[in-house]
Amino acid sequence: MSSLQKNLLKSKLSTSFTPDQVIPEEADHAYEQDDDDDEQAASDTSPMSPSANTAPAEFAVPARRPRKQNYTATPWTAYWGASSSPHLSTPPCAFKVYYTAPTPSASKSPTWFIFHHGAGSSGLTFSLLAARLHESLPEVGVLAYDARSHGATRPVDQDEGDASLDTLVRDFVNIVAYAMGLSPVPLHDNKPVEVVIVGHSLGGAVVTDAIRRLSEFWPSGDIPKPVILGLVVLDVVEGSALEGLGSMRTYLASRPQYFRSLEQGIRWHVKSHTVRNPVSASVSVPGIIQQGSDGRHYWVTDLSSTEPFWKSWFTDLSSKFLDARSGKMLVLAGTDRLDKKLTIGQMQGKYQLEVLPEVGHFIQEDAPEKLAALLEQFWHRNRRGAAEEMKALNANSHAWGPSGLPAPAVMPRPNP
Repeated sequence: MSSLQKNLLKSKLSTSFTPDQVIPEEADHAYEQDDDDDEQAASDTSPMSPSANTAPAEFAVPARRPRKQNYTATPWTAYWGASSSPHLSTPPCAFKVYYTAPTPSASKSPTWFIFHHGAGSSGLTFSLLAARLHESLPEVGVLAYDARSHGATRPVDQDEGDASLDTLVRDFVNIVAYAMGLSPVPLHDNKPVEVVIVGHSLGGAVVTDAIRRLSEFWPSGDIPKPVILGLVVLDVVEGSALEGLGSMRTYLASRPQYFRSLEQGIRWHVKSHTVRNPVSASVSVPGIIQQGSDGRHYWVTDLSSTEPFWKSWFTDLSSKFLDARSGKMLVLAGTDRLDKKLTIGQMQGKYQLEVLPEVGHFIQEDAPEKLAALLEQFWHRNRRGAAEEMKALNANSHAWGPSGLPAPAVMPRPNP
């Protein structure tokens, strides 16, 4: 490059950006506890603090003014088709249910993905995931609900504080039965309703136990049981869960006890990396904090009151998962969470293991697109495999029904 070209290039750059120019950070006082972190992040990228790898000043790229993050709440209606509040289970409870029903199909059985959230969360944690899944698979319905004493769900007896695994499993089975009535095809139709159940954290323990106790807790009446196509557990493993219980008290004591506004609550979840996706936080956080009479926003669920149940939630979880008679998938944020039983089971091919890097504990919120793709593949694989095995068994079945016609074979256990 000639000296004339160099001088021309320098003159062009100098007219658009001065290396010593400092772009002031826009003040944000929504949550004062971490404003220092924002200022530090801004100073790290300022042209006044170049690193050893910074390009010469004449070739420097002008620093962009940081865009102010929006922490406005998003209504659940942006992601779900409807909601309801049925009174179900024992002890009786008014459950908040969010769902989008499957699109009727003349050739396909109705299918539901039914989600159970973790402790302290709500059904809205699955909003982005459910919307993306239904968008890709219109014939599939999606349903999530707020567990007992979570979100907008309230026990009929306000003093009732039962958070035992038995009660949570009974609640989930009743929700599955309730979903059967939301299907677009009449229940007396010959098409069986197919269900994939998905649980995150505590929800993973609940849905895993529910598979083996479906008949035990199924409500009386003529509601036919669905075909359980698959079990998906999100970021919970027995070993690490039990080990982590020792630090739960410290965590609960260290987090804010209240927020001055809903926007501040959303901001804290994003800034603390509890939820790394601000779009998801804008719809999920409003489900876990509520405004008090003093105008402040408090946590809906008192997790410390559930401490007597913590250990029982996760005991024997690995064995129950490996023994579940359905297709199984475990999705983790890191392989270090695997315990011995699951490591051996994975080596034996007893379940599908998926690891999503660069996400936090709330996988469904941090990476809804990736998780939706995994669930779609999981559904196609298990549905197609189960249908082919059923067809083969029925063709060779020697069982006869009361009408003299061949009776359908029992749904086989899908290959792991």
